[in-house]
Amino acid sequence: MKLNIRGVVVASLQHRQDKEWGTKVDLIFGDMRSLDVPEKADILVSELLGSFGDNELSPECLDGAMRFLKPDGISIPSSYTAHLAPLSSSKLYNEARSKRQCPQWHKGVS
Repeated sequence: MKLNIRGVVVASLQHRQDKEWGTKVDLIFGDMRSLDVPEKADILVSELLGSFGDNELSPECLDGAMRFLKPDGISIPSSYTAHLAPLSSSKLYNEARSKRQCPQWHKGVS
């Protein structure tokens, strides 16, 4: 069974609005590339980061979403940094090395 995380998040936010926030918070859902909003927001919350900080064109989308914020508005996240670290794996090295010696590998066939 596949879990629809977006659906769970939307339902959770709508529940909290009904039970806690009422009219203090306006939730707006949609595709930020074509969304038209009635006024600029105080806070913009995005879940686009993904596991590596650049999934789903996150930098491009978040940059484009700044048009929805008031000049003193807050974007959450406000920034992020991706870090890479070298790794060593004799298993991966040996697999890559054995493929390099295989004639099919040079032809692009695995």
